[in-house]
Amino acid sequence: MFSFLKISKSQRMIILSLGGLLVFSLGIAIGIYIGPPDHSNKISSSAEERDRLIVNKELKEGIIAEPQKSVDRTKTLPSLDQFKNEKVFDFKRDERIGRASWMAHAVPFENTENRPLVSIVLDDMGLNQLHSKWAVSLKAPLTLSYLPYAKDLANQTQSARAQGHELLVHLPMEPRGAADPGPGALMVNMDQIQIKKLLARALYAFPGAIGVNNHMGSLFTADHRAMSIVLMQIKSSGQLFLDSLTASNSLVGQLGDKLNVPVVSRDVFLDDIDKEDEIVRRLREVERVALDKGTAIAIGHPRVTTLRVLEEWLANLAEKKIRLAPLSAIAKKRLKRIHKNGVLN
Repeated sequence: MFSFLKISKSQRMIILSLGGLLVFSLGIAIGIYIGPPDHSNKISSSAEERDRLIVNKELKEGIIAEPQKSVDRTKTLPSLDQFKNEKVFDFKRDERIGRASWMAHAVPFENTENRPLVSIVLDDMGLNQLHSKWAVSLKAPLTLSYLPYAKDLANQTQSARAQGHELLVHLPMEPRGAADPGPGALMVNMDQIQIKKLLARALYAFPGAIGVNNHMGSLFTADHRAMSIVLMQIKSSGQLFLDSLTASNSLVGQLGDKLNVPVVSRDVFLDDIDKEDEIVRRLREVERVALDKGTAIAIGHPRVTTLRVLEEWLANLAEKKIRLAPLSAIAKKRLKRIHKNGVLN
């Protein structure tokens, strides 16, 4: 039998070196075979990442058609030809009623009990029509924000409005990173005319919206030039802007004050973590904000977990010391620049 101790010191060193090399090589091979740890099931706390995952899920399920990369993705929206004339950007208030158009389209609401108000905004409406119909069936008034590239928007939004819900346009904007905000998205490198054309087309996607809120947009909403163009156009259209606050450095509120544009911001995200107990906790946070500040704006999505929790929460709303309100009612309370006759400065 071979004795390791009988060989010379130099021979032992060679054998040990070869053994170490063999173990190291084997370790590499095992590492290659097993691969890195899988973090794909981790839930991101980023609301923008959650939006990307939601839209991707709808695409995979075939609920909306996935555009081909080689094709102009804006073709899923109305043609830009109708917006080539600059005059299309000169939106006017409705002089017949003497009110800014966002107030003209607002759901009638009176807070006779003078309770704190909560507005529940559901983004990404219109993609999954089954879930969107479920959202429409919930207790009104919710504020439902429809993506301008969803299908059958006229019928979907008309049905929602008939059920007493308020409408927003969920405006795709450029995020940080590689996430795709979808067809017709506003990008920071676009010139003024491009931004205005795409914005005009989104605003004409369906009638009756009181304004827009950003879909993604963490990069766009932090860009002074690009956001100034959008907000001046929103002002001209007589609509308001709800800042989803997908970025902590968003300039929307600051620019809204500077440009005298009606801007309000969300307080709580409901479902960036897709767990029932977490959504329940966020709704309690919404209640606390409303009781402390008089108003609260929460943003969620028409997803099974969210809709199920909301359905129960809305059913028990009478027990709470708050009132469900359309976004316009909270905007009226928050915006101090509204004259008695309802027209913005």
